[in-house]
Amino acid sequence: MYIAFNQEIISSLLPEKRPDSVFSNPDLFIVFNRTVRFVLWQEIIDELPEHWLADKDLWDSDFDFSSNHCNTEHDTDCDDRVFDDYKTLELLQFPTLDTLDVEQKYAFAYDSNHVLHINQDFIKDLKSAGCSNIWYNTTAPFGRY
Repeated sequence: MYIAFNQEIISSLLPEKRPDSVFSNPDLFIVFNRTVRFVLWQEIIDELPEHWLADKDLWDSDFDFSSNHCNTEHDTDCDDRVFDDYKTLELLQFPTLDTLDVEQKYAFAYDSNHVLHINQDFIKDLKSAGCSNIWYNTTAPFGRY
């Protein structure tokens, strides 16, 4: 079943979880702005069933969760907060369907009004792949994505 891809619904199914005292990078980073961004950690992608992202473009995304003024010569924690193994999933490549009551073979789909929806089975598979550290609408980490 496809459900609307908005923060209220998604955050109820994939609750935001951020580290308390020990830094832990996110498994999934979602920004719900005019331009929606869906950024996955490579380790989660590797555990997902292949059919969800087969033939889909994923853009390399580098994140630096440390301070912009981090001096790696004096701050050994900086290297632990710089990641080059994230991928941004281009959501515009998913189809627009006349009806969402069809075979559920896409991770995402647009309805006839161009509203983005996500497949509930894809959400289940994200969880099964270990996706638990999820960040929403935060200031983007330093870097490009």
